[in-house]
Amino acid sequence: MQERALKLVARHLPAVGDAVRKELSLSAALLSPVHRTTAAEVFGDLPDQQSASEPYEELLPPAPALRRLESVPATLPELVEEVAVLARSASQEITSFERALDGLVRHARTDRSALADALREALAGQWWLDDGQLPYVQRWLTSDAGIELVVAVLLGRVPVRAVQDGRAAWTGTGTCVHAALDGVMKARLWEAADAVLSGGVPFLLAVPTWHTGSLDPAVLVDRLHAYKQLGIRPGEADFAQALLRVRRDGQHEATAAAGLLGTPEGDLLAAWLRADEPVAPVYRFDLERQRSSSGGWAQQPTDWTRRVLVATEERPFIQQEFPRSFHWLGHPRVPHRLCCHWGESPWPWTATLPEDGETLAAWLLPNLATCAIDEIRGTAEPLTTLVELGGPAGEAIHLAVAYAMGARYPEDRLSAVDALLTLAAQHRLDAALLGRELAILLEHNLVKPNRLADSARTAAATGAYRTVLSVLTGVLPGLLAHKKGPRGLSDLLSVTAECVEHCGPVGAEPISGLAETAARGGSSQLVRQAVRLRTAWEQGPGPR
Repeated sequence: MQERALKLVARHLPAVGDAVRKELSLSAALLSPVHRTTAAEVFGDLPDQQSASEPYEELLPPAPALRRLESVPATLPELVEEVAVLARSASQEITSFERALDGLVRHARTDRSALADALREALAGQWWLDDGQLPYVQRWLTSDAGIELVVAVLLGRVPVRAVQDGRAAWTGTGTCVHAALDGVMKARLWEAADAVLSGGVPFLLAVPTWHTGSLDPAVLVDRLHAYKQLGIRPGEADFAQALLRVRRDGQHEATAAAGLLGTPEGDLLAAWLRADEPVAPVYRFDLERQRSSSGGWAQQPTDWTRRVLVATEERPFIQQEFPRSFHWLGHPRVPHRLCCHWGESPWPWTATLPEDGETLAAWLLPNLATCAIDEIRGTAEPLTTLVELGGPAGEAIHLAVAYAMGARYPEDRLSAVDALLTLAAQHRLDAALLGRELAILLEHNLVKPNRLADSARTAAATGAYRTVLSVLTGVLPGLLAHKKGPRGLSDLLSVTAECVEHCGPVGAEPISGLAETAARGGSSQLVRQAVRLRTAWEQGPGPR
């Protein structure tokens, strides 16, 4: 468009006066570097632009800040109101859910009868309190309910024997990560339901400190000390969830304090903090090699083995020290050749592993990748939450972002852009790694260049030109090596050129294959954009 506008202005320039000519000359100085020579031929010497000497400044969003949870509802009316809101909601947001669950345990210990009466009145009319549907209600409570399960137990809607059976039955032995995390939550719910019946638990250990689900280790030490003073042993599922949520990096004081508690739980917490290891280490998994070594999967779609995924190693500590409901997390996991079709959950799974975003990304990757490979809408939605979780951002998270940048639907690509910018703002983005992952996906035809270009253009338009350029410089050499440029390559070159025009080139070496593509000649968009990028790379950023 700039090129055509310049030609049109040049054709009619002799017919305008000095004032219009001066105004056009000022505008021409803002054109892309590739048009500077032509603009100078049309207007003569272009006016100096003061802004051209200003250093480029990368614009990134503020890194997400941890927000502390509000304290547990202190009064009975406050708690009942919060539980009623949750019971009427389709999803159970982590902060409200955890505060309400802890509040039920606390108030059931002090005055269970008053709590039950208040809840019965506030929840009148709820379908799961209808006696006429009791058999169906009991099946629903034991399979799909959230905090309603604990409330129903408190109100006598679930037999005591069923509570004991429920605690024994939920062992988290699902075949996918969704089923496993669902089992962890169910184990916690049954344990909390038992606690409201017995009144033997003063409060829950696993209540998060921050909105992500993370827990301050010093707070957990204080809670364990209070349990010790009362002579109470923590619930297995509650304590195991607390360990998964506790922040592990550099917690030397909390580690020492935990070891001084002199309890089995204190010793376990100290060992967990001292190890400072992910729940399950991540490594690259070669599906094609697995297919060959297993004799082939003739019944599977041929594109399955082309998928680039990751796997996780065994974590014996979890299998040895955690309750059965958590053992799935400690077993070695490789991507399953059958896609998981788990539906919506009433609670956020990410809050189960708030300090292990990389591990969780590895387990969710087979589903998340379908946004690009199988063109399924909405599967990249968890990405923005994943990048806010604690722990390092490694291969799994970067690969997840790469897939989402090539998603079929714009809303999934926007999730990728948000994740990319968040990682950059947190200083956790490895641009070279993301570029390599994208190059691999493009090589396997798992991501389309035009969709990637749309994501890159959207991210760059926020002001993150250098961030996007640092990623794309690792993507382009493989595409430029083709004798016939793949469809959408010109779009990627255009975005890259725009980035260079704003922030200048990155690295000392030019992009491999760019000069050869620009020298092909002709008027195709591929050649035009290659010439534009080469010129911008050689001349540096233009006025802004």
